[in-house]
Amino acid sequence: MTTEPDTSADERPGRFVAFVERRSEFGLVVGWLALLVSFAPSLLPRPWYVQAAASALSVITGYAVGTLLGSIVRDVARWLGVHVSVVDHRHRVRLSVVLYTLAALITVVLWGAGYQGRRHSAELVGLPAPSVGTDALSLLAAIGVTSVLMALIWTVRSAFRVSRRVLRFALPKPVAGLLAMCLVALAGTWLSTSVIAAQGLEMLSASASKVNKQSPEDVSAPTLPLVSGGPGATQPWTDLGREGQIYTAHTPTPAQLQALTGKPAEQPIRLYAAPPDGHVEADQLADTIVREIERTGALDRDYLNIVGTTGSGWVDEYNVRSLEALTDGDVATAAVQYSFLPSVAQFLTNRSLPANVGRTLVRRVIALVEARPADRRPKLLLSGESLGALSMESAFDNADELLASPVAGALWTGTPNSTPLWRSITASRQKGSPQIAPVIDNGKHIRFAGNPSQIDADAYGRPLGQWGDRRFLFMQHPSDPIVWWDWSLIYDRPSWSKEPSGFDVDSDLSWYPLVTFWLTTVDLISANSAPGGHGHRYRAEQVDGWAGVLNVSVAPGEKDRIVASVEAFDKDS
Repeated sequence: MTTEPDTSADERPGRFVAFVERRSEFGLVVGWLALLVSFAPSLLPRPWYVQAAASALSVITGYAVGTLLGSIVRDVARWLGVHVSVVDHRHRVRLSVVLYTLAALITVVLWGAGYQGRRHSAELVGLPAPSVGTDALSLLAAIGVTSVLMALIWTVRSAFRVSRRVLRFALPKPVAGLLAMCLVALAGTWLSTSVIAAQGLEMLSASASKVNKQSPEDVSAPTLPLVSGGPGATQPWTDLGREGQIYTAHTPTPAQLQALTGKPAEQPIRLYAAPPDGHVEADQLADTIVREIERTGALDRDYLNIVGTTGSGWVDEYNVRSLEALTDGDVATAAVQYSFLPSVAQFLTNRSLPANVGRTLVRRVIALVEARPADRRPKLLLSGESLGALSMESAFDNADELLASPVAGALWTGTPNSTPLWRSITASRQKGSPQIAPVIDNGKHIRFAGNPSQIDADAYGRPLGQWGDRRFLFMQHPSDPIVWWDWSLIYDRPSWSKEPSGFDVDSDLSWYPLVTFWLTTVDLISANSAPGGHGHRYRAEQVDGWAGVLNVSVAPGEKDRIVASVEAFDKDS
């Protein structure tokens, strides 16, 4: 009589070990590598909470891909009749020691390289460098988020298995499995799009709408007829939305401008239009601005600036205040609100809206200007940041159209990569000029600059040619992910990663398929966390930008006073 050996509880694997052993080996390996990759450096350093989210999503994606690949490899091996195993226990132990040692070595090397790279990136853009402590915090948070997401995934898998088991009573096994997969996929798609995404967007929209209707504190409606929302305006001040109210309420007086420049100044004109009922009609907004231009005599000013707003209707005060100071107030600036959603939400849900509104507005204003005698026309300027730049640039498809228009100049900052005009002009750059600072016709009309020193020189410090009377300037930081993010990063190495890096990007940064796309996508979250002059933060350099476009000089101390006045405005608002 023989008896089975009694396996004591001490010899059985613990719950954690058993849990891990039930997981896909391929999935665990690829998930682990994805975790290490998520700590690699990119254009900008990441706050610990952004790093945690990025790491969690990386692990989940890596595990899913690894599990799929492992399943395919096992099926192919089974079909070929290939089976690999280490029978001898001692050899298995030795192999395990080698593999675990190799894994530990890879972990230390990859994390260490990423850690140093992220510290260098932080130093280049003037942000606090990450520490071992913040990385540990990110890792712990990532583990928590990953656990929650994996629980959801396993819930979906359980639903699939239950559905398949039920369907087997009435259908053949292969058909039951396929139908169960389709049912779970359809249910998951409906739940994520029709419930979670739709409800999330509805809540975001409701919250943004509520904020838009709240008047800012400590400001009041303009009392000047030369400002939208003031006496005789087409729209009452309360209809301009929160950002429109802030923009118009902070219109500087001639005395305030004189304090900045030391020269006498006129009262600048600020115009704004917003959809009164929340329903955006491009023609209606253009009509409102045209009426405001005619009402205030804006066409009699030396300059007329049409500035694009971001998703929430925000107008960049650095842009407007700098122009007003450098023109001694002899300028009218007009803007329209096309949305109250944050820029990211607007870009993801309906990026054609700012383009359509901007195109309609610019063309209407051009027609208005051209209707006047040539000697009584203001110099028409265009400007904007981010979606505001996209909005204004959408009036033109290429440089030929831009130069054929009556627009005298423009200052565009942080133009999104998907903007057709930006892409067309960048692609036509002179051979040898880098993508981060293209040279177009030796800088005759159109120029690109990452910082003020590049306005009159190329990326290598060589002087550009004579800048003509009509001047268009794109300002874009090498570390701005809004400018460089594109779907093609998944599979195609961009020119900016092949060329010498910009002044605020690590020279050791490389491109890798999928990886660079993912990390640049994560950078979008932190784009506005960098200090001015880096990332998506265009601040003091706009004074230099407008000085170049207007062909005026800035007196010593004048730039500092202009910047200080805007910083005080930011604190107040």
